[in-house]
Amino acid sequence: MLHTDTIFPGTLELLSRVMEIPEFDSYLLAGGTALALQIGHRISVDLDFFGEKEIEADEFVDQLSALGTVRIMSRSRNILILDINGIKVDFVNYRYPLVKAPVMEGIIRLSSPEDIGAMKLAAITGRGRKRDFIDLHFLLNRFSLAAIMEFYRTKYPSGSEFLVMRSLTYFVDADQDEDPRMLVPVDWEAVKASIIREVRKL
Repeated sequence: MLHTDTIFPGTLELLSRVMEIPEFDSYLLAGGTALALQIGHRISVDLDFFGEKEIEADEFVDQLSALGTVRIMSRSRNILILDINGIKVDFVNYRYPLVKAPVMEGIIRLSSPEDIGAMKLAAITGRGRKRDFIDLHFLLNRFSLAAIMEFYRTKYPSGSEFLVMRSLTYFVDADQDEDPRMLVPVDWEAVKASIIREVRKL
């Protein structure tokens, strides 16, 4: 059962309607919103769709125009960022293997917690936001860091484990971020301490 209280009603409606469009059936909801819907720990406001499909911006806008006002915020070969009725929506052409089968909740297709864990390590290696570390903290209630590192190896065989390990204890940028809106209370200093403990176990 999804924790639908983690996203706003309009976002949930938009998510469901995108999932109903056949042209987007190769896309999964990923990122923090997919995790929040599965574990219910925080509010998330964006929709991040990942799948193996070439980005055709004009075609995508045509397909989505029936859902409301669609505005292109940014486009590149592999990423299309849209504003749909005031909601930020990303489509990413993402050609990495799945760690586990998608989670299906009715018509909604979500990345598994295992895949999200791997992707969170990749995000933290890029530029870790506070919400990424907090999401990882909650994933560590389900999996050891060693297990999440194994998910990372499966998803990103050429990824740098050295950079991952170094980034996991670098909080300078994340310290400056605003706190996400939590539904399960958490202390930022405790989050950092828990991740450092897990890193030291490896």
